[in-house]
Amino acid sequence: MQSSFYTPTNTHHLPIPWKIPETQFTTQKCVPKTRKRPFRAFNITNSLRTSIGYEPEETVGKEPGHTKECRLPVVIQRSGKVSRYFWDGGSLQLVGVDGGATSFSFDFDDGFRRLYRICTMAVRDFFIPKKVSDNYMDYVKWKFLHRVFSSALQVLATQAMFRAIGVGFSRSLPSAAALNWVLKDGLGRLSRCIYTASQASAFDTNLKSAVHRSFAIADNLGEVSAKSQIQTVCFDNLGLLLAASLNMLLKNNQRLLAGLPFIVYPIFSAIDLLGIYQQLKHVHLQTLTKDRLEIILDTWIEVGYVPSPADISKQEGIGFPWSKGKELLPIKIGCINPKDQVPKLSMMAMQSINGDDYYFISMEITYTGIRRTKQRGIILCLREGAGTRDIILGLLQACYVRKVLHLKKSKWESMVEASDLSDSAMKEWFKLLEECKKRAQGDLLLLNEHMSGLGWAAKNILLSKDEQTRYSFVED
Repeated sequence: MQSSFYTPTNTHHLPIPWKIPETQFTTQKCVPKTRKRPFRAFNITNSLRTSIGYEPEETVGKEPGHTKECRLPVVIQRSGKVSRYFWDGGSLQLVGVDGGATSFSFDFDDGFRRLYRICTMAVRDFFIPKKVSDNYMDYVKWKFLHRVFSSALQVLATQAMFRAIGVGFSRSLPSAAALNWVLKDGLGRLSRCIYTASQASAFDTNLKSAVHRSFAIADNLGEVSAKSQIQTVCFDNLGLLLAASLNMLLKNNQRLLAGLPFIVYPIFSAIDLLGIYQQLKHVHLQTLTKDRLEIILDTWIEVGYVPSPADISKQEGIGFPWSKGKELLPIKIGCINPKDQVPKLSMMAMQSINGDDYYFISMEITYTGIRRTKQRGIILCLREGAGTRDIILGLLQACYVRKVLHLKKSKWESMVEASDLSDSAMKEWFKLLEECKKRAQGDLLLLNEHMSGLGWAAKNILLSKDEQTRYSFVED
């Protein structure tokens, strides 16, 4: 009869990396190095095991006078140098495990690897912040393409301008480089000043004004901004070097040099635009705008989960003004425009609000484009004093209303455009609004928990200038 503690020999036991054998620290003294240590939990990478000066466990301790010395399972990596703690019986030492020499060939190969590692770490520390999100490196790679080819394109275009007015080759390239810096620093700053003053708060919703903040995961916004400036200057200088190199290669062929801007312009422009687009695709903003919140709410209704900021970045488009509102029954935040065709449902919705309501939902009919195409939509009107909860609740209710209207499209289209509605039709419309509101109120608490858990900044909704329009309730 087998004992209850019998274990079959063919069973597989996985080693627990954090469980240290009891025999290792049974006394205060270190185990002599002539004894084979059972400790295998801490694994050093192959680069450390093959580094010069690192001895395998089987050979350590064979020299006389070092029987008390033992290695501690702590390795420090700092500035490309790898060191390990040793205890010699009386003091603690930090010894490099990537130094020493055995043979010339091995020393040369390992020295080259060490030099490469040190240079890589130095360049990384110079360009990259210490603590950033995982998508930062992809962002920097595409930023490199954008800045290099954009800078080279500007220099070549300026050079072509000088050649067109009669400045020779020997003077056109230096003049183009100098003028390029003047235009970038002078006119560039003036243009940015004028543009930002005209846009104002629209930057929060339409542009990536919060790019650096999305990467700073350790409140190191200043470091991220400083590294960004270093990257921009260095990448721009590489673009200048690229333009100068092309000119030097073609200086003996004046015809080909004259046609250089026409050849490289479409190529460099395409790479520049691709770099900008992909660069922004790797910016995962946690701030909520109307468009991002609408994507989240539609996903919540259809699938039942909240997408992450990375998922929303993949779905967000470039955001051209003429590309908005092309979907069926678009939802808009604002106020009803009297110049548009106002359905009777809109007037009835305004008549039904009271002092406890901080928003109301209505239908609208607009004419867009040169051909004045008719488009039906849903409008969410916010009242003065409406908070973030009211915006999320109202938009979620509007998304539920849109889903119902999609299912019964023909029925509700005729009702929206009708100039005279029966009492039964009005009751059906308000019943739909009430049912969708109850459904939205039931989902609101769980929805906010999921958004907060994924890192969404759900305490504030960034709205554009038109979306910030509010109405005031006047009780006559």
